[in-house]
Amino acid sequence: MKPDFIFKEELWRSIPVYFVSFLAIGVLILGGILPLPLSTTFLLALIPAAVHFLVMVRYRRMEKLTDPTITNILRHALRLEGHEDNNTKQGRSIAGTAVDAILVVAIFLIYLYASLSFSINQIFWLLALVVISILLIRIIFVECGKYRVTFVRWVAFFLIVSMIILLRYLVLGGPVIPAFLGLVLVGLVSIGILYIWEKRRAPAGNDR
Repeated sequence: MKPDFIFKEELWRSIPVYFVSFLAIGVLILGGILPLPLSTTFLLALIPAAVHFLVMVRYRRMEKLTDPTITNILRHALRLEGHEDNNTKQGRSIAGTAVDAILVVAIFLIYLYASLSFSINQIFWLLALVVISILLIRIIFVECGKYRVTFVRWVAFFLIVSMIILLRYLVLGGPVIPAFLGLVLVGLVSIGILYIWEKRRAPAGNDR
């Protein structure tokens, strides 16, 4: 990976990501949520920092994004700004995306409240997860009425869904470690397959 200005910018940005991850993992270990030695925090914090660095460098180079502002990069990734052509004007508005995001948060909070207050069947969690996933797909993958599955969008979708699942286990006192390991395995396999698929189709042309 050639150390150009994007490489250097994201390398510096990965440092605060590492420290935030370090603190978050340390709190989970000290709180007894992650039954791991505290010394493993140094290595575990490298994982999100490395993933952030690799994804951001690849995406910014691919999309030729010279602006290092993280909010502008995220808005570009979700296509919430930039183009003024007819296709963009016909796409879903920012307000529609915001409504979907509010629904995701509301459904999840309602499910957590119901689970803590009443003894509800596991099927309700599956239904809530399906609805939340559909809304997230609309937010992340749908652009101008069409589905656009890309490496960066899939990583964003998977990370959000994973955080929702882990947060549910943390709040309700479920088995966090098996869920975490399962998500890591699924994520590595699926992201690896999508990355190889994109690399193979890249020479034939890129619709981005």
